[in-house]
Amino acid sequence: MKLIEQRGESNDMKKNVARAFVAGVVLASVTAFAGGTNSTSSGSAKGGQTQKQDQGRLQASGSALEQKGTRLQESLPGTVQQAVQEMQQAREKYQQQMQEKRKELTASTDEERQRLREQLREVVREQARDREQLRERLQSLRESLPSHQQLMEQAREQVQQRERRGD
Repeated sequence: MKLIEQRGESNDMKKNVARAFVAGVVLASVTAFAGGTNSTSSGSAKGGQTQKQDQGRLQASGSALEQKGTRLQESLPGTVQQAVQEMQQAREKYQQQMQEKRKELTASTDEERQRLREQLREVVREQARDREQLRERLQSLRESLPSHQQLMEQAREQVQQRERRGD
């Protein structure tokens, strides 16, 4: 019994330490924010450096927080958590691809840009040809199918033939 009470006290102590830590972080953040908003123009250069450092820390901690997740995310079913992770990976992959494209665009010469434009134009032309072929195929399929009126006439004829057989 004594051991159970000690474990309970240990858990309470851990919770209190965690609460104190969070309160300290919040207090430090509020103090830093208040100090940053009340700075004078003479300290603006120093404040700018501090702001950049804070942004860097925030970005670094942001990715850690995303990985850690919240209690709500942890309580979600495994399939949902997996889907969220897949979407995050897809987002990161897309962002990396966009960065690579931007680098290519800035590093490319006018000739390379012109070549890329020509390639894009050719792709657009091919897509237009494919769309036209699809339209023609759809039209031929529509023509090969009987119309509603034709189907109704066939159905009437079949009913009349059945009635004649029954007579």
